[in-house]
Amino acid sequence: SFTWGGALRTPAFWVFALATSVYNLVASGIGLFNESILAERGFAADIYHRSLVVCALMSLVGNFLGGWLSSQWSMNRLMALAMALLAAALCGLPSLHTVAQVDAFAVVMGLAGGFVIVIFFSFWARAFGRAHLGRIVGTAQTMTVLASAVGPLLLARCHAATGSYAAVFYAVAGAVALLALAAWVVKVPGEESNPAGSRA
Repeated sequence: SFTWGGALRTPAFWVFALATSVYNLVASGIGLFNESILAERGFAADIYHRSLVVCALMSLVGNFLGGWLSSQWSMNRLMALAMALLAAALCGLPSLHTVAQVDAFAVVMGLAGGFVIVIFFSFWARAFGRAHLGRIVGTAQTMTVLASAVGPLLLARCHAATGSYAAVFYAVAGAVALLALAAWVVKVPGEESNPAGSRA
């Protein structure tokens, strides 16, 4: 088991904590302004409500699929997939023109969110052990809460400055893509001797 300080000195802690934090930043921002975001693209309120349902259902699918994949893949590969899906969704969001595209966006966002939830609740113990798990998870959770608070502010300021949400989505998509790459290559301490990720 890692100590709290030992965990914070590993690249894996920061890659996974930042990845989950950025997801929460995006989810909170889009969650608050989703109706406005879709209205900017010319969609009515009923499409917004439909997208919420699709996203929620696909998040459940992502939970089940992510749970299964976490027993088959290493956690860093699963996080890389989640971040790649999130980056794709963010890049596509400013260019939505049809209801089918909105549905596709909701599907991808839901899957990414389902994967991230599974990862967040299973990664820390697998990577760092349980002796100091509370402090390790508490630090990561603090980061996600702060990111959730920043998300709506970031979108609001971007819209006020540019008249659109597009710039912030493209910028965050770039950061998410870098996190996907970092997640793919980072070494997860608890999985270095077991790439399949079956270590308890």
